Amino acid sequence: MTAPLRVRPDLDVPASRHTLNVADAVDQGRRGTASWVERELAHGSKVFYKGWLPDGRRPDQHWLTGPAGPRGARDALVSGQMEFLDIPTAIERSGGTADGVLGLYRGEVERALDDQWPTIAMTQESPELPMADDPALVSEYVTWEAGFDLLAQQWPVRLLCQLSVPLESETSVWETVAVHHRDVVDGFWSATADDSGVWSPRGDVDAHVARRFGAAVHGALRAARRRGESSDECTDLHVDLSAIDFMDVSCAQILMLAARSAPDGQQMVLHGGPRFLRRLFDAVGRPVTVRESEDAR
Repeated sequence: MTAPLRVRPDLDVPASRHTLNVADAVDQGRRGTASWVERELAHGSKVFYKGWLPDGRRPDQHWLTGPAGPRGARDALVSGQMEFLDIPTAIERSGGTADGVLGLYRGEVERALDDQWPTIAMTQESPELPMADDPALVSEYVTWEAGFDLLAQQWPVRLLCQLSVPLESETSVWETVAVHHRDVVDGFWSATADDSGVWSPRGDVDAHVARRFGAAVHGALRAARRRGESSDECTDLHVDLSAIDFMDVSCAQILMLAARSAPDGQQMVLHGGPRFLRRLFDAVGRPVTVRESEDAR
């Protein structure tokens, strides 16, 4: 296991987040990432960027420093505010294991703190992991993403994971969204979870994003089970629907089917939401594992 992270005792640690940006096209994902990096540079963060670099290209020839990249990226590379590491080198240095990946990131955080950077921003392009038929790789991926959560919770670190759907297998997309169910942004919908585990989807969910929405639901159910099993507390998943603007039949079915597949003793508890959702859930078939909280009636 990696050693504990060294940190100055006087460090004021701000609120941190670990977010997944899902994009249906590479250019769409780059626009979102460019905005995020530009904002972090403007805030004075040390930025660590890991991306795919074609053979023979230098970091200053990456799209990040071109017209589509964030303002100030080229200057930040020169000044050292931003560092670029190509993903093959990152894999080589980490060995591709969870401990290795976390060790690499923790080493960068440690170095940035020693250099007196007030906040640290870390992002990587869609990793193109071959997770289709390899449970061991899925397990490793889940473990290192949990480690990223720990970094974001304990230290002045913000992480943006990028997921370009066309570049990844269906299993990779599913597992990536499931792991990031606490903070995912995907076009016209997003989802967060608070410290108590209440899962809150927002925006419009329809057939176009139904599979990814389902992955997030299952990720939230899985996290609730683990949280309950480790603390002897209730494993029910509480879902706040008050910020849902639109949900079609496909996503309503997915939500109800996910609840129906929950193991014995686990329920899905619905909070708030527009009145049309209750009629929609009744129409597609509400299982006994779904109940409404008092505030939803």
